[in-house]
Amino acid sequence: MTRWLPATLALAAVLLAPLPCLAACPDAAEGFARLATTDAEIAYRWQPAPLKVGQFFTMDVIACRASGTVETIIVDAQMPAHGHGMNYRPRATQTDPSRFQVSGLMLHMPGRWRLTVDLVQADRRTRLQHDIDLKP
Repeated sequence: MTRWLPATLALAAVLLAPLPCLAACPDAAEGFARLATTDAEIAYRWQPAPLKVGQFFTMDVIACRASGTVETIIVDAQMPAHGHGMNYRPRATQTDPSRFQVSGLMLHMPGRWRLTVDLVQADRRTRLQHDIDLKP
């Protein structure tokens, strides 16, 4: 029994070590969509929905899966066909350990926009992206 004690204690220490506090991903019934890579997954929704040209909106973002604690997020949008982005710089505010609200977003013209969400962690940044076809 004594020879297994060190191994049992080591296993218990690994299993009981603090894990990053990430939220469960809400589903579409709650108005959230998801973006995922092999390294991370987020749930997001914007308000008001649907998006309209030239209208400010906010974005709720939940980091559901990441390889560590998400310290902040950076949200941006570009129009690849036009070579420019938004006219305003959005601001992310952390509302819970893995939840953020992004304000100051506006897509100022119709067309295809590429929305990017960067999850910023101590030593890495994970980018998720989604294309939006904004109608006039």
